[in-house]
Amino acid sequence: MDRSFETWEQEVIRCIRCGSCQNVCPVFRELQAESTVARGRVKLIRGAISKDLSLTEGFISKMSLCLMCKACVANCPSGVKVDKLVEAARREIVNQKGLSPLKKLVFRWVLKNRWIFETGMSTGRILQKLVFRPGPGGQGMLPRMPLGIDQRRLLSPLAPKPLKALYPEVVTVPNPRMRVAFFTGCMINYIYTDSGRAVINVLNRLGVDVIIPRLQNCCGTPVRMNGDYETAREMARANIDVLLKEKADGVVVACGTCGLALKEEYAELLQDDPRYAEKAKLLGKMVKDFTELVVPMEDYQENLGELPLKVTYHDPCHLVRGLKVREQPREIIKQIPGIEFIEMTKPDTCCGSGGSFSLAHYELATKINNHKVEDIRQTGAEVLVTGCSACRMHILDGFHRQEAAIRVMHTAQLLEMAYEAKENKKE
Repeated sequence: MDRSFETWEQEVIRCIRCGSCQNVCPVFRELQAESTVARGRVKLIRGAISKDLSLTEGFISKMSLCLMCKACVANCPSGVKVDKLVEAARREIVNQKGLSPLKKLVFRWVLKNRWIFETGMSTGRILQKLVFRPGPGGQGMLPRMPLGIDQRRLLSPLAPKPLKALYPEVVTVPNPRMRVAFFTGCMINYIYTDSGRAVINVLNRLGVDVIIPRLQNCCGTPVRMNGDYETAREMARANIDVLLKEKADGVVVACGTCGLALKEEYAELLQDDPRYAEKAKLLGKMVKDFTELVVPMEDYQENLGELPLKVTYHDPCHLVRGLKVREQPREIIKQIPGIEFIEMTKPDTCCGSGGSFSLAHYELATKINNHKVEDIRQTGAEVLVTGCSACRMHILDGFHRQEAAIRVMHTAQLLEMAYEAKENKKE
């Protein structure tokens, strides 16, 4: 996607200003400002392309107030790729204004350099109790002081060990039916290792060898979404080399955002790269969400024990509108004996996380999250299942604020619980 900002003009003129985006934009719902809905942003971007508008602080602020949830794209009758337009605008901002010192440090030194990133996480694991205090009931942690994070924000702690340190690089089974590479992503590797363990354990039960490439790194989505395309390309090339080297039958992901990056966005980023354009496409064809990999295996339904639980499911934006994965997680949940599945009124409405959006705009993200939490509570569910670690953390923060005693877990964890229930019954 090495195109100039001006070439996006053909996309902005497709907007017919019908206002359909107003009905689905979570940011507009709270702010009720035309400049914060897709139609308004498209008009601002058109002005910037034509040079009628400058990239002022006001313009930059409006471009930052987008969750990139793709709800407007999915509901646009003209098919305007608003998310790509906002990305293009953010990239132009970086090209003209540069990155802030903090973002330059995080993107170009920390996230891009795997060794520095891993060292930073190891240090953070040791020091986190000094910087954060335990949350209510010992659940999660809260900042002790302002650190660019709202002190009301409940965060999940770094795990005692990263997922990659818990397993050998290849976890094998006798007579495997296939061999997959597991792209863990940052949050599963460093925070929610319980989700990663469940993915590996379930796939092993189903006769799948799982490779956990040691040299994999952040997918680069936070970098790209903030407009730093050069760094995002470097990170994409590095991950492509690591994953294609494994000679696996496929690449499994347990995060919609990481999956979308590997499946589609790497190919867009590198389409003009003579060495990596075809490699990116090849990788994209290999990528499957955990639920997409499991559901076609008919024998996954065997040996499921009873779980007497009320369960609901939250659709992560990039999983449902990006990877188009909607039915597979629900099928898995409904196959488990004893589960009462209760659908939310609006299961695919954004929770307000948006990755770093909820850190930069916590007050707004909280208001958006309140609607999601209320929708979940109305189901009466004891367990919320989802396929995104960022959603998991943000919704847990909402449960903390509203004192809702609801567990949150990945689809793989629920499936593993069902297998274990069957085994425990036999004993």
